Amino acid sequence: MRHAIGRWQGWTLVALLAAALGGATACTRVVEAVSAEGCAAHPGAPGCSPTSWPTTGQGANSDPWIVQHHDTITQMSPRVLVLNFSNSATADSARQTAERQIAAIAEGSRYHAYSDSSAPIFLNYQIARVVDLADHPIPPGWTQRSSTQLPVIPMPNVTPDSYPFDSQALFSAPFSASYGFTDPANPARYLSLCELFEQGFINEVWIEDGEDGPRHAPYNAERKQIYDAQNRPVPNTFDPCAGGGGCLPDVDCSVTVRIAHLNPQRGAGCDLDVRGWSLESIPDTLPAFAAEASAFLNHDFRSRFAVGFNSWSNICDFAETTCVTYPTPTSATGTYNGMPWTINPLIQGCGNTSFPPNARARYDWHQTTAQVQSRCEHFGLHDGVGGADAMEIYTSLRINDIERVFGTDCGAGWQIYWRQSVPGLGNKATTTTGLPMRNWWPLLFY
Repeated sequence: MRHAIGRWQGWTLVALLAAALGGATACTRVVEAVSAEGCAAHPGAPGCSPTSWPTTGQGANSDPWIVQHHDTITQMSPRVLVLNFSNSATADSARQTAERQIAAIAEGSRYHAYSDSSAPIFLNYQIARVVDLADHPIPPGWTQRSSTQLPVIPMPNVTPDSYPFDSQALFSAPFSASYGFTDPANPARYLSLCELFEQGFINEVWIEDGEDGPRHAPYNAERKQIYDAQNRPVPNTFDPCAGGGGCLPDVDCSVTVRIAHLNPQRGAGCDLDVRGWSLESIPDTLPAFAAEASAFLNHDFRSRFAVGFNSWSNICDFAETTCVTYPTPTSATGTYNGMPWTINPLIQGCGNTSFPPNARARYDWHQTTAQVQSRCEHFGLHDGVGGADAMEIYTSLRINDIERVFGTDCGAGWQIYWRQSVPGLGNKATTTTGLPMRNWWPLLFY
């Protein structure tokens, strides 16, 4: 299922007091002198000078202000609530893991930083609060790596250590007191997780649980507001599975909700990998950006090359066995459903989290043998022959410098290089119709 019905609330003229804790301010949606077309159409309108986000009164996901000011935002500083359910971690160590991930995300948001050392950070996450939900002390006989406070769904004929994680419980009243954000309008009560998202106290939740099995929190779950082809929110319509790593079908918040995992046992690339699935969902929830995003992600092979599949993901299983070969730098061959196929010329975009341009199999992040051309560093620049994007040979040698800093786990170098190739702040790319290519990073918070 790719969509669900939720609630959409428009702008309100409500002034909320500043948050007492966590350094966040409540979301006040103020009507500005900007039309629905936004600052791109009216750059001289009041309120359309360059700005960061959140700004006074506008801090929530899905706020119409983000859409209208998309092209004037120079940096986004989303607020993240970190929840520690791991009995082998402390609040301080969970914060350190979150800060490691913040640094990796920030590096990945620097457009073309692999060739421009002055490229600025666009995504500069801030920790709103770290909540320690580990056991103190661990109950006698408790052997799970996650705490007894981890929310799970009891199931018949299943042992408790195999109960699945219960994402819905995070939005319930019992957890509100644990988060500790008091209601500015009524200090006697705590804000629920939905209210924290809706009022802009937080923009994401990151969870450390120490688990690998069924009790594992979602790698990347997102309930995303869906937009129409004119970039307007479709009322009451959300995609509960936009994050690609879990669904939030029973969440009923009025804005986009984002939940991701923290894994201190693995390198920064692993959490970057799963967070990249939100970018891969752009064509599903933001049709105004679908054509360009699908081309960049290599998710449009059926229409571009007249083959029976849209991407390598359709034909490559999780066994990490070879499913694509490259006879030349601009051709690919393989078999799909027992039938051979060939793409020649292979004029690909860039790739996605699991498939660099020269990947022969899923997760083939460190491939140096296959030398394949791609448009990663030239996507939308039309700097090649006849105004096409220039093509350039890609191998994993290109990411060695990045991996010296961020490690190799889960292809950290590729994850960051790929992100730095995403059309970002200050890009000079244009669409196939000749329009300026917009910065894609604000789309995460639409």
